[in-house]
Amino acid sequence: MYLPSVELKEWVKLFSDGLLGIAALVTAGTAIYGVRMWKHELAGREIYGAAKTLVKESHLLLRAIGRARRPIQDFERRTYSNKVQQHTTESERWRLSESEGFRKRIDDIAEVDARFRSALLEARVLVGSKAFLWFLPFNELVGDAIQRINNYLDVLQDHPPDSPEVKEAQNALYASDNSDDDLSQKIGDAREDGERALLVSLNRKSIRG
Repeated sequence: MYLPSVELKEWVKLFSDGLLGIAALVTAGTAIYGVRMWKHELAGREIYGAAKTLVKESHLLLRAIGRARRPIQDFERRTYSNKVQQHTTESERWRLSESEGFRKRIDDIAEVDARFRSALLEARVLVGSKAFLWFLPFNELVGDAIQRINNYLDVLQDHPPDSPEVKEAQNALYASDNSDDDLSQKIGDAREDGERALLVSLNRKSIRG
């Protein structure tokens, strides 16, 4: 009966150990690659979620600014009691309700703006400070719109409703339904520019879908 030599047994053992070592290295490499791919996929999902939220909040902020730049409607005005009406003039009541209406709108904008800024901060954490730069023009124009509301409130304190100063402040504040409303056009364009910068993170080629 044939018996393998001791030397042959040693070679077989070394070969077997080598195969086991190679298998271990392959397994470890596969595991490391799998972990890296999992982390990359997880980061991609986080960036996509942050970008999606940021775009949504930018739309809501744009809408809030548009509403805030409209004239105060009757349903937004306070109803005064007979006693108050007896001791105030119509002009005084109009100015008071006008101021209250726009201050309420500023509060509404502040709430939406806080969510937008939170979404912008989340995007900044994931993609870097360039996220701030992408939406910087939009932020500045939103601030311009809010400043126009504040200017109008200042004018209301010192001038009657039919004064030229109030009319001028209204003309600067109120958004036009026509395409000649420069501020509305600029705010909308700036928001779209910010969204375009996020298209790669949103797996899209166009802001239109």
